[in-house]
Amino acid sequence: MDNGTRQGGVLSPFLFSRYIRELLGDVASSGIGCFTGTQCVNILAYADDLVLLAPSWHALELLLNILRVQNFAIDLTCNVTKTVCMIFMPKN
Repeated sequence: MDNGTRQGGVLSPFLFSRYIRELLGDVASSGIGCFTGTQCVNILAYADDLVLLAPSWHALELLLNILRVQNFAIDLTCNVTKTVCMIFMPKN
């Protein structure tokens, strides 16, 4: 017996946003990330895609640990075959 909602179903976006709301809040409130003025930007979310923004590998590791703890709490898994890490070197 399948006990869930079908991916792409009418309830899918609503339920996904309800499940990850606390995850997004924990990452956003961590104060770890890239700053534009005084505004910390560390997570972008669209549909079922998440982007973590960090100024260093250590900061990214801290954000990933927050993500790991929240994923465990809501029994969410990440597709590691679609996971990418990009590094942008500073100009100076």
